[in-house]
Parts: sequence; structure tokens; C-alpha cells
Amino acid sequence: MSVNQESKKKPNYKYWIAVGASIILGLIFIFSGLGKMLHQPDAVRIFFIPLPDFLTQALNKAILIWLPRVELIVGLLLIFGVAAKLAGIFSSVLIAGFITHNVILIQQGLWAEPCDCFGKMATVPYSGLSIAGALFLDIVMLALVVIMSNETCNQH
Repeated sequence: MSVNQESKKKPNYKYWIAVGASIILGLIFIFSGLGKMLHQPDAVRIFFIPLPDFLTQALNKAILIWLPRVELIVGLLLIFGVAAKLAGIFSSVLIAGFITHNVILIQQGLWAEPCDCFGKMATVPYSGLSIAGALFLDIVMLALVVIMSNETCNQH
């Protein structure tokens, strides 16, 4: 039996771990995007209070309008495995933005405040995170992207 035939018979655990990471990450993005779309006042509080000095009001408003939609699209792409590399890139950019935002808020002493990352979904038990908790979730999400993209890159 050749090496190729033997490797085909072995289950590819890394592949399934990457698929699981992609689905979990996709669900987080969908949950977050839907929550923000269902209750815009929470999303306004997230982005406009306090307004970071380096962002203009217009840019914040664009983020407010487009972020939930982008989260939904990226989440769906991740769950269905469509355009996995592109979804991984967008996920990384989004997560880097979330981490930056949460670090700025923590530096302002708001670490214990609710992040409202999930908008209306924050009423679901265990989904109301503090800003510090959201930063931890962002780091876990970044780890999921690394797991997911590592296997995607190894397949090609």
C-alpha cells in the first residue's frame, strides 16, 4: 500500500477541527450581527459612547450601518464553507478591529461595562459580556481563525 493510499484511509482530524472552528466562528458572527440589527440603540451605544478620537462621526455611522451586515455575511460564508480564505481574511480584520476597540475602552477604565457586542441577543442568558470579557472572546475568535486558516492553507 502506498503512502497516498494509507493517508486517504486515515481520518483527517485537523480538517474536521478546522471545520468546527469555522462553524463556531460563523455562529458567533451571525449571533452578533443579528443582535445588532435587531436593536440599533445598543449598537449606537457601542460605537458612539465614547467616540474614539481617531474616528470621525461619519466613519462611526458607516460602521454602525455596515458592521452587522458584514458580520452576517462573513458568518454565513464561514458556516457554509464558501470562500473560506476570503471569509478568514475578513474575520481577521473584523476581530482586529474588535480587539482594538475593546483595548481602547479598557484603557478608558470601562473594562467592567457591558460591551453590548450581541445587541438585542444580550438578553439571552450568558451572552451579556463585559468589555474585558469581550476582549477575551475576541482572542478566542482570533485563535479559531488561526486554526481554521492553518488547515485551509495546508490543503492547497
